[in-house]
Amino acid sequence: MITALLFAVHPLHVESVAWISERKDVLYALFFLASLIGYLYSLRTPKPGKYYCLSLILFIFSLLSKAMAITLPAVLLSIDYLTGRKPDKKMFVEKIPFFVLSCVFSVIAVLGQYSSGAMRENITGALDKLAVAAYSIAFYLTKIFMPVKLACLYPRMEARLSPELLVLPALYLILCIGLFLSARYRKKAVFGNAFFLITVLPVLQFVPIGETLVADRYVYLPALGIFYLVAEFLVGLIQDTPKLKRTAGRILLVFLTCALGAMVLLTRQRCGTWKDSLTLWNDVVDKYPDAVMAYNNRALAFVEKKEYNQAIADFSYVLNFVSDADRRGIYLYLIDLYRAAGKKEEAGQIYNKLKEIDAKLPLQNERMQAAGRGAEAVGLYKKALETDPRNVVLLNELGKAYLLAGRFNAAAGEFQKALAVDAGLAAVHNNLALAYYYQKNYPLAVRHCDKAIALGYAVSPKLLDMLKPYREEEIK
Repeated sequence: MITALLFAVHPLHVESVAWISERKDVLYALFFLASLIGYLYSLRTPKPGKYYCLSLILFIFSLLSKAMAITLPAVLLSIDYLTGRKPDKKMFVEKIPFFVLSCVFSVIAVLGQYSSGAMRENITGALDKLAVAAYSIAFYLTKIFMPVKLACLYPRMEARLSPELLVLPALYLILCIGLFLSARYRKKAVFGNAFFLITVLPVLQFVPIGETLVADRYVYLPALGIFYLVAEFLVGLIQDTPKLKRTAGRILLVFLTCALGAMVLLTRQRCGTWKDSLTLWNDVVDKYPDAVMAYNNRALAFVEKKEYNQAIADFSYVLNFVSDADRRGIYLYLIDLYRAAGKKEEAGQIYNKLKEIDAKLPLQNERMQAAGRGAEAVGLYKKALETDPRNVVLLNELGKAYLLAGRFNAAAGEFQKALAVDAGLAAVHNNLALAYYYQKNYPLAVRHCDKAIALGYAVSPKLLDMLKPYREEEIK
């Protein structure tokens, strides 16, 4: 009961529930736990066949919801240990279908991440990966026991165990040692730790995926192992002190009431940060001023609200931390924002900087394409658009990536989506003109080229020359 209450109201779980994109966390956890229940029933009945099959089917549902469910077979073995089941051939044979499914979905998940460009190569070497894993575990333990300064995005920190990330994990270690030294609680201590470590394993970056080292959603299900250990420890305080049982029970009740009440308040407060994009990114910036991506995302939220000066300030700050390739997209935004704010001189200055970037980038794009990384660029932008589908900068960049890959229909589609959000984006009209030209839809290419010129965009002489014959045809 204590474990379930902690799971229900812990503020660390808000992200998985409040963020619609993370519905997969709730789904995979539902089927994961249901599969465990089915397995437990199969252990308790003389004819376990139907419960075993039910457990396997629910496991498949969990895998189809989210790839993190691949850890379930190992959790089943830890349940065997907890229930005192003696290892034999049958125990391992019955796990084979689970492990086969786990392996198949692991391969599918890795290939999917690779094809979308989410695989990273900046964590190499066994020692680096162990350091990142240790940092992540310490981070999660700290947030479980002290759920403050929670955010939807944490700044990219060095994988080091700073003093503030050692205190609570050290207390947790003491708790585990105390349970383990007791013969009565040894199996429970091993099980609780095993559940946490096994289920969190896929996000410890041994296979580097994505730019996020740690996230609240990563411990939605793994936290259950820690909650279980805490619950066993608290109940053990009462059971092991019979003379003080009534007093200890009252103290425990008061402690739990206060702890759960505090968590309810923190959870309600945390839910409020998901009200809209601006509230969400303001929360990150307030808590972690060095989270550069939060400023970029807040700028996009300001654009949606037509608060151009605030958007300009945030984009200008981000420019100090990004590469030329990323700076180009921000420059495009700043040009339009300065014009919308009536600051034509500043827009001209940014445009001159944009031309300097463009003079460098074609060679980089050619190298990227030659190296076969066009699919990686497309995958990265598509992944980013999952959380912000109306982000015109990302839509524009995705369209350009499709252009480089020679996928002109797809490129035109992304540019059209960007213009559906904001029809006044001159650079996007220019890019759409190029896409239509390669599609041999020359009238539309001319139309969007003219629109880009009307909006003040300096269309390249090369594109104007390419379209010149079709303008002459219209005149004729």
